Amino acid sequence: MSTPSNTPNAALRWLQTFGQVALLILIWALADRIATLTHLPISGGILGLLILVALLMSGVVKPTLFEQGGELLLANMLLYFIPLVVSVVQYTRLFESEGLKLLIAIGVGFTSVLITTALTVEWLCAWTRKRELQRLTAQRSKRPLAAQQELV
Repeated sequence: MSTPSNTPNAALRWLQTFGQVALLILIWALADRIATLTHLPISGGILGLLILVALLMSGVVKPTLFEQGGELLLANMLLYFIPLVVSVVQYTRLFESEGLKLLIAIGVGFTSVLITTALTVEWLCAWTRKRELQRLTAQRSKRPLAAQQELV
């Protein structure tokens, strides 16, 4: 049950989450527009992912800026596939005549996006862990020798 004291916090959290999702959509839309205008051979989604990774790696953007919005999008991922199912039902004749070609095209596209996203996430996680290890190592080397010996 919601109490009046925590209602503003919940509303602020939803507003923040909505803002994060809107920012992710804005990055995608800008990247899609750039890809279209420059006739790049990659989709706007992949370009947006690369832009976002570059912003994160450069430190311009912190991961916490997208944390809640990303969690919301991932939690509702299944909803993104409903239009695909509806289109399959709606265009049955097209799938009957060109089904194999469409299946291959969709499969290759889906697999390439999945692999690109997975590799990007793994690479970014490894990079983040490496930076954190370097930070902790540097922090530990700054301790006085007596404090380090107490830990052993």
